[in-house]
Amino acid sequence: MRIKKSSSVSMLFFACLLMQSVFTFAQSGISGSVKSGSNEPISGATISVKLKKLSAVSRADGSFTIGASSGDVLVFSAVGFETQEVKASSISLNIVLVESVKSMDEIISIGYQKLRKSDVTGAVSSVRAKELNLSTPTLSQALVGKVAGVQVSQVSGAPYSGTKIRVRGIGSINASSEPLYVVDGYAVGGNASQGQGNGGNGTGGFNPATTGNDIFINPDDIESIEILKDAASAAIYGSRASAGVVLITTKRGKQGRGKLEYSYQYSQQQLANKVDLLNSSDFAEIFIDGRNANYKDILDARGIAWSNAFYSDNNATRIVKAGQTATGCGVCILESLYDFPSQKMIKPAFDTDWQDVLYGTVPVKRHNISFSGGTANTRYLISGGYLDQDGILNSTYQKRLNFRTNIDADLTDKLKTSVSVFVTNTKNREVQEGRFNQGPILGALVYMPIFPAFNPDGSLALSFANSGAQTGGFGYAFQGIENPLALAQRVKIYRNGLRASFNASASYEIIDNLIAKVNVGGEHYGEKYEYYFPTNLSSGINPPGSTQSILAANSSAQFMNIQDLLGEYTLNYSKKINKHQLDVLAGYTAQQTNSDILAVAARNYTNDLVPEITAGGSVAGDFNRLGSGKSTTTLVSYLSRAVYSFDKKYFMTGSFRSDASSRFGPANRWGNFGSVSAGWNVSNESFYKDWLGKGSTLKLRASWGLTGNNNIGNYRYEQNLTGAGGQVIGNTVYNSTWASGITDDKLGWESTSSYNFGADVQTLNNRLSVIFNYYISNSYNLLYNQSISALAGSTSILTNLKNSDISNKGFDLQLDAKLIQSKDFNLGISGNIMMNKNKVVSLGGASEIQSNGAERPYVTHVTKEGSPVGSFYGISVAGMVREKDIANVNADLSVYKANGNKFPASYKLLGFPISTFSSTPLRAGDLYFKDLNGDNIITDADKSIIGNAYPKFSYGFALNLNYKIVDLSASFNGTEGNTVIDGQDYYIRNMEGSGNLYTIVKQRYRNEANPGNGIEYRASRGGSQSNSTRLSDYYLQDGSFFRCTNISLNVNLSNLSFIKKMKIGGITWSASVDNAFTITEYFGYNPEVDFNNGSNLTPGVDYGKYPLVRSFNTGFKVQF
Repeated sequence: MRIKKSSSVSMLFFACLLMQSVFTFAQSGISGSVKSGSNEPISGATISVKLKKLSAVSRADGSFTIGASSGDVLVFSAVGFETQEVKASSISLNIVLVESVKSMDEIISIGYQKLRKSDVTGAVSSVRAKELNLSTPTLSQALVGKVAGVQVSQVSGAPYSGTKIRVRGIGSINASSEPLYVVDGYAVGGNASQGQGNGGNGTGGFNPATTGNDIFINPDDIESIEILKDAASAAIYGSRASAGVVLITTKRGKQGRGKLEYSYQYSQQQLANKVDLLNSSDFAEIFIDGRNANYKDILDARGIAWSNAFYSDNNATRIVKAGQTATGCGVCILESLYDFPSQKMIKPAFDTDWQDVLYGTVPVKRHNISFSGGTANTRYLISGGYLDQDGILNSTYQKRLNFRTNIDADLTDKLKTSVSVFVTNTKNREVQEGRFNQGPILGALVYMPIFPAFNPDGSLALSFANSGAQTGGFGYAFQGIENPLALAQRVKIYRNGLRASFNASASYEIIDNLIAKVNVGGEHYGEKYEYYFPTNLSSGINPPGSTQSILAANSSAQFMNIQDLLGEYTLNYSKKINKHQLDVLAGYTAQQTNSDILAVAARNYTNDLVPEITAGGSVAGDFNRLGSGKSTTTLVSYLSRAVYSFDKKYFMTGSFRSDASSRFGPANRWGNFGSVSAGWNVSNESFYKDWLGKGSTLKLRASWGLTGNNNIGNYRYEQNLTGAGGQVIGNTVYNSTWASGITDDKLGWESTSSYNFGADVQTLNNRLSVIFNYYISNSYNLLYNQSISALAGSTSILTNLKNSDISNKGFDLQLDAKLIQSKDFNLGISGNIMMNKNKVVSLGGASEIQSNGAERPYVTHVTKEGSPVGSFYGISVAGMVREKDIANVNADLSVYKANGNKFPASYKLLGFPISTFSSTPLRAGDLYFKDLNGDNIITDADKSIIGNAYPKFSYGFALNLNYKIVDLSASFNGTEGNTVIDGQDYYIRNMEGSGNLYTIVKQRYRNEANPGNGIEYRASRGGSQSNSTRLSDYYLQDGSFFRCTNISLNVNLSNLSFIKKMKIGGITWSASVDNAFTITEYFGYNPEVDFNNGSNLTPGVDYGKYPLVRSFNTGFKVQF
């Protein structure tokens, strides 16, 4: 049969077309998408070609492209999902991965090694990037409420501050309890500062930039975070691990074509919680009541019979009757507020809300860009970020620039290298915290609402009216006389820092399964801190422009350079023989930190044209050196770890580390630390038979470990000499010097011994996961400033207390549940709870430690046996005096005075104990206190533990909802049972009217017809037994709270048709709220506050700390 020519041409054309299609299919590759069983795109899934060195990574929308050929076997894998193999039979594949029932196969970092989660026998919490709240500016804020057994506290809302992290309580007195931070294997913590911030022109206060925490890290760079909570897992870090270890792993490049990602977030931030204060009329009322009450108290004390008509006495009459002076009159009243004849308040001319003046709604802008990809042999990731964050407090800000690059290369099958470079530049405008006359935060609460913020011409109203003259009712009147906004704007505090780190490693497989690795790195931190107090602010009662104010102008500057060098050398051997698996690690590390600090101060400025240290006066004494010096710290270590498992049922781990630190004396320089732990995977036993449900797993763990704490200053063991003078020996005077304090050449480690018992459960077809830990830890050899005889040349010595012991006991529980799972809709909930009991078991015979934690000279805290570290210490309120009690009170007072200000031994009180903290007798509306020793008077002997800053339990939970392309989540956290010392109460709840007050004082005692709430005592500008007996539990408040930390909405727009036409790999829009609301009974800004910045002896104090911020955020992320 003959074929027509036209048919032959058609067939030839068809054959060519078919061959071209096959060729194109083979050459152009295969594309498709990777999704979960709930139809959610899986980003970052690895697609590799079996038996070939070819791989790719899925994009944000789950799509992928790989240069594979027809017939190739593609392997799809992702964390949390079962690996799936598919033979390529078409150019487009849509893959659905099944979630792994055995999620314990996940790989986590444990320090120097990575292990399957199923092999870990210690208490390790792992958080992935997708679980973090990445709308926050710092990494630690993103961790709030996410980790069981770890309390992450938002103690400040300043744009240049992070959070306070405590892992399983406090185990030290003087050494820092900040955990060790390890970023990509580089230990950057262990040099934490603590205590109050810089005061005035001081430069030696708390500096968050030198604590080694996370405030320099871009949250968008994070891949995962592991927190080593128990000593067994943390012991590999030895002398720096007693407070826990935070392992931070940043993102790295993956094999596949280049991927460019850009994200932008715009935020509006505002004050999260406004403090309820009196308006000007309510303030004027208590100001008048306090002055009149003081007038009555003084006349009573002077024996002048009181008449209510005296309330009409003008100021001149009051001065005479009360025996006071015009400039020191505590009974005079401002004539602009009080009509003396009618005894009525005059409505104030101004009603200024100083919080509205000082705080505002401010913009925050964040940009992040990254480029990643690589081949089978070389992978790279380069990222950059810029944060422009104005603080809600006027004039404060942080501008932060981040750059990071991670490069990994497989030079041969045996030799692999890695390089990481990280640079961060920060520029801060800061504000002084603490006392109202130094910083505007407390100033805005104290400053009187009767004064204006601005003059009629719009300029700042400084030292309003006659307030500095101290006459006409202004004398002995107000706590502060300067405009808080002027303090914020005109006191200039700048901190500019540059942090750069470099880390390079190389590993070589010497023989099969034996890998040698060298890791070297360096880190540099340079900082300039500047402080300037100008000539155009008030100085005490002296107004701006006065001679005294000009002389008060001063400045300081500090230049800091810190360089850190690290060298690590490890051998890692891994071998599997039948059912036996053995991993062995051995290594040597050396780390040295060099610091160089120069701090200077200047004064005698004539104007503010050059607000710099260089513009100070030239007279001798105008320029002074503050704390300056150089130091070197060295840590040398030997370490080892062995991990053994049999048949995936039985696991054992042992570690040992020996550290030598230059911080300790030559007689006690080396410390040995170690751990042992075991695990039993019960669900792999033949008898288990899905006892807890189909596909369930059960693992039991137990461990013990010993860790150390070396977070103290350098050279504390060195004996220094100071001074020069003469010493008479016989009849001769010799030149001599003497010891500058006494030191201990045996100064050594604090140690913490910890037991942990845990269980890991997964059930309900992997829909419910439970992790439980119970722990007991004891810290001993505590570093303590022990009192010694002054004859030794000093009054104390820093030493290790023998037989000392601080105990922490408790449990933590983590629950994760997938309530609903379907193709289009998913709902999950996760939660955690922690209970920890802290107790000083023994101080080794040393005396209790009393501390002042609120800047005033009142003892606020005590550390003593049988109580938690840094417990609140004071007098307890027993009740309130009423008018019916006065006769008995006066009868007691007569006996007291007649007996030389004491009671006869057999005397039985008719009324209430008399407080020795005030000479003013008890009056109706005063508080009276508990007499613990039964001597009928209130003295220091009646002080006791009245509370502590540690919660009975803390918790966090999150809800996650997914519907098609929409993700909605909400996170919450809180505490229960902790208390706060509101040091601000000394000024804004003191009933004096010397500054503004909480609105709760409107419920004060006024008279028997209006007795108030029974807690808020009567008003009086003079000292009364109520406001002079400090510290009492009146100043404690319930710090329990429940907070919504984040609400987030994310919409994946990648599959919209117009987006696909733009050839964009993926795009997501987001909106969120951080710190949406807080439910608490605390009066102040934030119940999580910590004025003393992590000091173990004085926790839980509020005293002019930067308030918490609420943030409304929106943004997008696009991938190409």
